[in-house]
Amino acid sequence: MRLRPLASASRSMTLVVTGGDWARQDPATLRWMAQLLLLIRRFEETVLELAAAGLVHGPVHSAIGQEAVAVGAALALRPGDRIMGTHRSHHHYLAKVLTALAPAGYDPLGTGLTTGMHEAVRALLAEVMGLAAGCCGGRGGSMHLSHPAAGVIATDAIAGGGAPIATGAAWADLRLGRGAATLCFIGDGAVYQGILHESANLAALWKVPVAFVIENNQYAVATPVRETCAAGRLSDVAAAYGLPAVRVDGMDPLAVMLAVRELLRQSDPSLLPGFLEAETYRYYHHSGTLAGSAFGYRSAEEEAAWRSRDPISRCGEQLWRTGALDEEGGAELRGYADRCVAAAVEACTERRGNVLAVPDRLWPDPHLLSVGVRQDRAAGVRAGPAGRDEAAGPGAVEADDLACTQEIRYVEAIAGVTGRWLERDPRVVVLGEEVANADGGACGATRNLAAAFPGRVINTPVSEAGFTGLACGAALNGLRPVVEIMFPSFALVAADQLFNQAGQVGWIHGGVPVPLVARTRVAAGLGYGARHSLHPAALFSLFPGWRVVAPSTPFDYIGLFNAAMACGSPTLVVEHQALYPCKGRVPDGPPDHLVAWGRARVVRPGRHVTVVAYSAAVADALEAARLLAADGIEVEVIDLRTLDAAGTDYAAIGASLERTGCLAVAEHAPACASLGPRIAAECQRRFFDALDGPVELVAGLDVPLAASKRLEAASIPTAADIAAAAARAARRR
Repeated sequence: MRLRPLASASRSMTLVVTGGDWARQDPATLRWMAQLLLLIRRFEETVLELAAAGLVHGPVHSAIGQEAVAVGAALALRPGDRIMGTHRSHHHYLAKVLTALAPAGYDPLGTGLTTGMHEAVRALLAEVMGLAAGCCGGRGGSMHLSHPAAGVIATDAIAGGGAPIATGAAWADLRLGRGAATLCFIGDGAVYQGILHESANLAALWKVPVAFVIENNQYAVATPVRETCAAGRLSDVAAAYGLPAVRVDGMDPLAVMLAVRELLRQSDPSLLPGFLEAETYRYYHHSGTLAGSAFGYRSAEEEAAWRSRDPISRCGEQLWRTGALDEEGGAELRGYADRCVAAAVEACTERRGNVLAVPDRLWPDPHLLSVGVRQDRAAGVRAGPAGRDEAAGPGAVEADDLACTQEIRYVEAIAGVTGRWLERDPRVVVLGEEVANADGGACGATRNLAAAFPGRVINTPVSEAGFTGLACGAALNGLRPVVEIMFPSFALVAADQLFNQAGQVGWIHGGVPVPLVARTRVAAGLGYGARHSLHPAALFSLFPGWRVVAPSTPFDYIGLFNAAMACGSPTLVVEHQALYPCKGRVPDGPPDHLVAWGRARVVRPGRHVTVVAYSAAVADALEAARLLAADGIEVEVIDLRTLDAAGTDYAAIGASLERTGCLAVAEHAPACASLGPRIAAECQRRFFDALDGPVELVAGLDVPLAASKRLEAASIPTAADIAAAAARAARRR
């Protein structure tokens, strides 16, 4: 036996800057570099002062000491390039926005900062302070910033959480032919988050123009890199995905600028996608104004050694040496920075005696809190060729309104309406495990679509967090992703990306559309066992940014999918595999009809008791109604169709209760993951006078689903169970 070494495709490099490199730079660019460093430093110092005075609500993570990374990177970026930041991103935001606002050949010396630059600094300070004039209306605060027009996709408070979003935004730029790249900043503490590795793998597979910039400030809060990284360098992770890695002195703004320029240069082999590790240092603790040495996890000597490499001092020395800036010019630039930040403070505060305070007129209006939680319409999207363009607006129809002469299976409706959107809108892409295989995935829901639309129905690795996060980033940047989550249980693997990210990013950033549709297939009752049988509706409904629909017929599937694609909110389409072979009638012609979001359907009228159900439980409710009819009990069956809290059609339920006075809620989900308690509580609050007794709840047992056919069947309610509950409710009347 003999072990043979394998050849490695890894490319790891270090970029070193000399005095000659400084001498070769345009003096105006160097002065602009110095101005940005001074302005960011002054801004961060001021924010810490305001926080100490109680004028910032929540933590402040300053980047004092790390300014060179943001400034060098921003100066290397082209106008269309983008960035994704972290929880510590005031410097990223300012550097990117201010460079985007700078006119060509801009030289701050003698001209000062432009009006737009002053406004940008003021908007950032207002956001950090939670004010209405902030870049996100005060919703994001210090850690959640955005300026899409300037190329700031977002900043993200979850360690590593922005990696797939940045990858998706860059992938959208690639597919839309924009020729842009994205820098995704991450801290050293995020390098061993699994989501970074899923994102790097997707970037490598799909040749995405994204660079993961590891801003290695040596500590994840108070834990040093040596205790978290088993490799010699953090950027060594690039080798696992065949990506290049460049290491650079992150205290040197010119070194960072030149390194990013190298990444962006069209070289062969390309350095994108790739990693850039910038070694830097934050002067203070994770947040606040105390040094890390005050907490005992590092020494004052170590801090002094890093401060001796201060980026502002280093830049100033080089500019003086090359003649780009003299002492008088340096004072002028510092004055511009001081006055700009002081003006921002003045705009965001007022003096009350000897203290600063926030004027009441600057706070956001609480009445606008719900604005932007859900978007009715996505930009540039129509729900049908006739021009219908709102999820619940004019043009919505029911099956009784149309001549439905064509009979198709439920699974054919999925493939048909998905293909129709691929045909109509070149921005639509379908992602998921197995979706591009010949038979259309695990159950044929995307059959024939990959052949009909080459390159737009795409198999992904088994990386649910990675490809759902990528889809979110793509949706934020011009694409219309349809993501298949093979089983709802797999959504738990992607929980951060689905709930913290896609479910909140639109609202946090002031009502930005996130036109993302996720499909998932419930397999409860089909022998898949506990880890493939989650019912997702109640879980997704916990997050107000998500819309949730559960069509039970082919007609409703087409109509609700069209509504989901027309709106600008992330929408979950819940499918039940038991419905796939079921047939139903739809109109002839293309699948363009629209079913309104938030509108339930009375499937069977009745006088004695209302049964509310959804998805596969609707058929059981109808069977229960048939059984009770023999006893003279007339059951009114309502198919909810829309399941999220904001979309539940309580008007339809209330109208039914005026007729029946009794209510049962029936679903297959286990009681612990059911919608029934929320619906019952809301109906009792709204319709107390109409109810003749308590609401009956029918749900599965609170146990994991067994693979055994007999045990699984015992866990899921049947038509007989629903009939018994409905009869109890009716007899109380």
